[in-house]
Amino acid sequence: MPRLRPLAIAWVALALLLVAITVVAQALRLSAGGTLDLASPTAPLGGVLTVCGAVILSRRPGHVIGGVLVGFGLLWAFDGMLEAWYGLGITPPYGAPPDDLLPGTTFAYWFVARVGAFLLMGLPLLLVLYPTGRLLPGAWRWVGVGTIAASALLPVALLVMPAAVLELGVPPPPIDDPDLLSLPIPAAVGYPMLVITRLITLAAVLPALLLVVVRHRRAAGRQRRQLRWLLWAGIVCVFLAVISLLAPSGVLASYALFAAVAGTAVSVTIGICAPDRYDVDGLVADTIAWGAVGAIVVALDLAVVALVSRTVGEHLDQRDVTVVVLLLAVLLYAPLRGLVWERVRRTLLGRRGDRYQVVSGLAARLESSGSVADQLPALVASVADSFRVPYVGVEVFAPDGGRLLAEHGRRPAQVTELPIAYSGQPVGRLILPAGGGLRSLLTRADQALLMDVVRQAAIAVRLTTLTDELQASRERLVLAREEDRRRIRRDLHDGLGPSLGGVGLRLAAAGNAIDADPGRAKELIASSRADLQAAVTDVRRLVHGLRPPALDDLGLLAAIEQQADQLRAAGLEVRVEADRLTGLPAAVEVAAYRIVAESLANVARHARAGAADVRLLREADALVVQVADDGVGISSDRTAGVGLLSLRERAAELGGEAVISCPVGGGTTVRAVLPLSGGDP
Repeated sequence: MPRLRPLAIAWVALALLLVAITVVAQALRLSAGGTLDLASPTAPLGGVLTVCGAVILSRRPGHVIGGVLVGFGLLWAFDGMLEAWYGLGITPPYGAPPDDLLPGTTFAYWFVARVGAFLLMGLPLLLVLYPTGRLLPGAWRWVGVGTIAASALLPVALLVMPAAVLELGVPPPPIDDPDLLSLPIPAAVGYPMLVITRLITLAAVLPALLLVVVRHRRAAGRQRRQLRWLLWAGIVCVFLAVISLLAPSGVLASYALFAAVAGTAVSVTIGICAPDRYDVDGLVADTIAWGAVGAIVVALDLAVVALVSRTVGEHLDQRDVTVVVLLLAVLLYAPLRGLVWERVRRTLLGRRGDRYQVVSGLAARLESSGSVADQLPALVASVADSFRVPYVGVEVFAPDGGRLLAEHGRRPAQVTELPIAYSGQPVGRLILPAGGGLRSLLTRADQALLMDVVRQAAIAVRLTTLTDELQASRERLVLAREEDRRRIRRDLHDGLGPSLGGVGLRLAAAGNAIDADPGRAKELIASSRADLQAAVTDVRRLVHGLRPPALDDLGLLAAIEQQADQLRAAGLEVRVEADRLTGLPAAVEVAAYRIVAESLANVARHARAGAADVRLLREADALVVQVADDGVGISSDRTAGVGLLSLRERAAELGGEAVISCPVGGGTTVRAVLPLSGGDP
């Protein structure tokens, strides 16, 4: 409950003062021998309305609905106070009608009989303006204006109608009507006017309800949840109206009226000030369930009592009938309540009322599914079933850059997307209706449940995606290994093997020609020497393809410096910084060397740069490799080539990542993080 503003406190104090005067007047009337009028809750209702309006004005200063509640609340309280004052004024010894009356009694009678009719305008005015305090735009604005005008016809007619017309066909009042604002309207015109205006004013509720429906269809988000609070109040009013119609006395009907008006005021206040604090959908479902259970139990009680009374006749007294009704209610209430409760909540809310069932049901569905393609339909079906939403779509980012999409229902024109992330990495998105859909009706508890569902889905999707990525990685490794074996076999079979075979044949021929033709033998030996040197070059090339020899001969830092020297000789300034590079795993050394070599080659070929900086920094569990240049950068519309893709693949093979970016100041930066667990030290 917020702290009330000074002006709001003044309105509340005035309403409470009027209620206190009403109570005192009723007490004085009771002490004088009169009857206590329990069937008139007008003044207390005025106090409730004023307090609710004051709360709204304190939380939302200047809100029209707050002003409406305060205005009509004070009118109700003042009308109830004058009604009590009128009752006291005609009760001896305070007054003896028609001559000796308490001062103000005549005015009180006139106000209650004439001005009190303006209380009928409160409900249509509230329906037309709630929750924004403004009329709907467009043509519906004129419907709202017409509704307000129609609701004012009867109060205005009563205000100006002569007392003689009002008293036609009814017993005369104890005192004379003062006719303070009456106009000279003949009875032949005035009486039909009262009948017509009464019908129009009562019918004004229908277009007001239509405007609520139109506003609800157009609303979204917070405004739609605010209108749900008005829906709950309407359901309560319907139940209380049925009770008042079935009530055997006016007192119970009066209490039902008090509960209906007070409940509506409180519901409207919550809807404007804090619509998300409570689960209004659950409240609606529970109210309908309670009403349905009560109606069924009462109907069965009445049917059984009627059947028993008709069968047994006069053998049952009132106590026996009461016992039968109580036993029937006890036997039926518990199972009937559980059945109706579950059906109503499942129809209105889906399964989101049982958070454990929703999450466990989704987990069971995902567990029984295999691939991502099988899990997506299970996910959309679970969300649609749990939240009673007509459309759900799930899109998952595939490892190859594609997208997998599963949908439930017909996709609306406007949708909203909820990202599905795992460990901060996006793995997909959940697609829901935008205007008037699921997201506009979710309470905080529902949103938390939806996040739990999305989290479970993200874990399942991510694990399945990782499995697919692992399988794809294994396939690439196998293909790469077999391709390397094929290349080495081809080089050995087609290049090195024939060369060595030729060397052997020439050496044999040289041995045979040593005595007969020494010159020829020398030529053969020289040719064999050249072939052996070529074979050695091929062997070195093969070994270099397996692991750069510079890493074994010079070490990582010196090998990179060797690459930098080649570019310095071509006119590019290269600066190399490194820290603690000893004891690195062999796979990490190779990956770092290849990434730096490929990055520097790209700088020399494409960057048109004047300088490049190479930094290698060893952290606690990773080696950070960064190559930055001051060149032209990479165009946004350029497709990544083989070199850039190889950089990412070399880092990914070790479980790391490589990011290529173009800073605002220009140039290109390649930054790779290589986990030290990516290879044996």
